Amino acid sequence: MKRRDFLAASAAAAGTSLLACEPSTQGGQSSEAYRPPDTGRLGVAHGSVWGRRGVTAAADYYASLAGTTIMMQGGNAIDAIVAAAATLNVSEPYMSGIGGFGGFMVIHLAEENRVVGLDAMGKSPAASSPGTVTLEDFDAGYKAPIVPGALKGWAAVLERYGTMSLGDVFEPAIQLAQDGFVISKFDQLHTNGAAEKLGRFPSTTRVFFPHGRPPRMGEVIKQPELAASMRHLARAGADDFYKGDLADRVVGFLAENGGHMTKADLESYEVEWRDPITTAFQGHDLYAMPPGSCGMSMFQALNIMDGFDLAGMDLYGSEFAHLWLEAYKLAMADDDRYNTGRDNVDIPVDRIISKAYADEQRARIDPARVASFAGDPLPFFGTTSLSAADRWGNAVAFTQSLVSIYGSGVIAGDTGIFLNNGHTFGFVLEEGHVNHLEGGQRAKGVMTPCVVMKDGQLVAAVGAAGGYTIPQTVGQTITKLVVGGMDMQLAIASPRMAINRGGGRTPIPEDSVTYLEAGFPPNVYQELADRGHHLVEPGNMGGVQGVYRDAETGALAGGSDPRRDGHAIAW
Repeated sequence: MKRRDFLAASAAAAGTSLLACEPSTQGGQSSEAYRPPDTGRLGVAHGSVWGRRGVTAAADYYASLAGTTIMMQGGNAIDAIVAAAATLNVSEPYMSGIGGFGGFMVIHLAEENRVVGLDAMGKSPAASSPGTVTLEDFDAGYKAPIVPGALKGWAAVLERYGTMSLGDVFEPAIQLAQDGFVISKFDQLHTNGAAEKLGRFPSTTRVFFPHGRPPRMGEVIKQPELAASMRHLARAGADDFYKGDLADRVVGFLAENGGHMTKADLESYEVEWRDPITTAFQGHDLYAMPPGSCGMSMFQALNIMDGFDLAGMDLYGSEFAHLWLEAYKLAMADDDRYNTGRDNVDIPVDRIISKAYADEQRARIDPARVASFAGDPLPFFGTTSLSAADRWGNAVAFTQSLVSIYGSGVIAGDTGIFLNNGHTFGFVLEEGHVNHLEGGQRAKGVMTPCVVMKDGQLVAAVGAAGGYTIPQTVGQTITKLVVGGMDMQLAIASPRMAINRGGGRTPIPEDSVTYLEAGFPPNVYQELADRGHHLVEPGNMGGVQGVYRDAETGALAGGSDPRRDGHAIAW
């Protein structure tokens, strides 16, 4: 399938109307403002789901069901988030899993009335360097993976704040892997889109192409080898994947095929508990992970916007759209300049997320003119986000990833475990860049899960998938919640805008694309064009999952992005 066909098909599956759009001209330039058909602001969406005892929102309904089922069995939101994350490994295998390059988790602990952060991002193998890894290796194959962080993160949060065992929360995923999950239209389109990559690796096609081709909607994929690996981990513990028999099997398979990740790389890996960074926005307190997440960059952009009269703006008007896009261009330029997961770099976080710096940046925005030009639309990336909240007031926002769709494309031998291509977003080969590839360093992750509080009370936990659209989509969802007064589902489902860039690189102004989804008022597209924005056919808009708590009643709501397969489930 050609890239444009895949983009259009994926967008159609996500509830947009891109198949009816006229394609943009070469390089994204045209004589008129690009304007997709107006499909309304709701899109193809269900409403928020409400409950009193627990809610899980994930990009796949099997995972939402697993999380809420665990809470029905007495578990808390932390137990639920691990159950949902493990289930996504089975039913959304192209986005995340045990072999994923990791993720970030932000947790509100009700009993302690504080927010904590978990950094489960993986690290580059010691042998990784610009001399041993090429851009082609970044994309797919046996040198693409970095040390997976996700599983150790699941185990760490469960041990510290959960109430159930790894075996308990793995049970829904194990049963689903053994019995099989049904391929949805979204699964079919993404697997078709990655068919060429997957087809290079016999260990992968043996499992996912059981009929010699990508599976179609309605077919069932069983993963008995993955089920066996998860049963083994439930008995032996997560450390077996890093120090035991499963580790030996993974690195042995990679070594046989020219990979260079070693047992020592796996054995040395540890997750990190980190204090979240925080800022105030529209009377709310926001908590996100420090660098190398994009929490710092999202906070800078929101601080810039906080100085405008947002209450007096139409959130779908051209004034708001222009200011928003320009604020994020400034924030993303600083992201490219400073942000990294490496531990040997000093980053001026306090200054970047300060209100004083936001004032300086805001003064650079011309309300009448744009500060960039645009390129081509971009594809989807292999990341997923999930959120959960429980009856006790705990809440979790967690984003985890394989990076590209199906990661490296490689299942590690007979383990059933897909391995990531974490070099792609985690590092760059450009000499002198702050995120230059170096062996044994923690990867940068674009993921930006966030907890929202007001007057010391939990309001929401929200996160997103979608490469460098993530800090933008999370920021827009929060703005729609706290400024627009929307419920969680409408804040997620309603049309979004984004700047983006190819190659897994930060969308800095001189090399970025600007697009709006269908549903903005017709005049907005032309008014933005008059300001100098070169709008192109919409590309990746990510997928947001969020949970919300009513301040007066304590009732819980969940919203799930109609651009993906999920549906929040409340109890």
